[in-house]
Amino acid sequence: MAQTCGISPEELRVREGDYPSNETPLETAWTFWYDKKTSDKKESDQYIEGLRQLGSFNTVQGFYRHYSYLLRPSELPRDHNCYMFRKHYKPMWEEFPEGGCWIIRIKRKTSQNYVNHMWENLLLACIGEAFEMPDVVGAVLSTRLKDDVLSVWNLSNRGTPARFRIGERLKEVLDLHMTALIQYKDHMQSLQDYSTYRNARNYMFAPSPNVTPQIGVLNTPQQTHQEHADQDLDQGMLPPAAIDTMLPPAAVDTEGFGGGPDVWGGAR
Repeated sequence: MAQTCGISPEELRVREGDYPSNETPLETAWTFWYDKKTSDKKESDQYIEGLRQLGSFNTVQGFYRHYSYLLRPSELPRDHNCYMFRKHYKPMWEEFPEGGCWIIRIKRKTSQNYVNHMWENLLLACIGEAFEMPDVVGAVLSTRLKDDVLSVWNLSNRGTPARFRIGERLKEVLDLHMTALIQYKDHMQSLQDYSTYRNARNYMFAPSPNVTPQIGVLNTPQQTHQEHADQDLDQGMLPPAAIDTMLPPAAVDTEGFGGGPDVWGGAR
């Protein structure tokens, strides 16, 4: 894990003596955060003021003590965000200017129990280091009018293959169809357009004829400022996109699940 915010990887590790002897330690401690989305563009100081820290934990038992008191996605009011980040990190673009996040949008018409299950699985995957990438720094749940949005943040994009392995693993963790569409956005771009989700790039992981997974980039048509203002999470579907030629046509599933719950790539 690269060093950022003045924190070294060793400083993040849970050490013997940091936790009750009768509990199971995690690799690192984590913190739950909460805030409400506003329509105003906020500078970092203003954004920090709106963040509420709910509590930290460094054991499996500690996770469940905190998680049992949290509202499930189906119970959260609209336009609220719940974050779980490695301790000492804040859920802010400014904390990880070289990083970004993978994004999945679940339509609200989908069974709410399904959304609850996906969120819980994502949290367990993070604390259990199921991504096998220490660059994974946090998970986010955002509730919006038509969609619930899950995202996984990574520390740095300098190692592009590592970033794509996180995206692939995310689809495995959430048991998504291999050709389901997801999105990725650099935090540097978010710092420019003040949105975690707007203008994100569309990706589809699809098997090539030799069964080796390949990654295609779907080029989303450009929108005017008026068209995409506050539409980042309110659109029911992603706009039409040109499929990259590296993807075999038979592997492309533009409906995400093909008969299952609607999942589309989708804080502040």
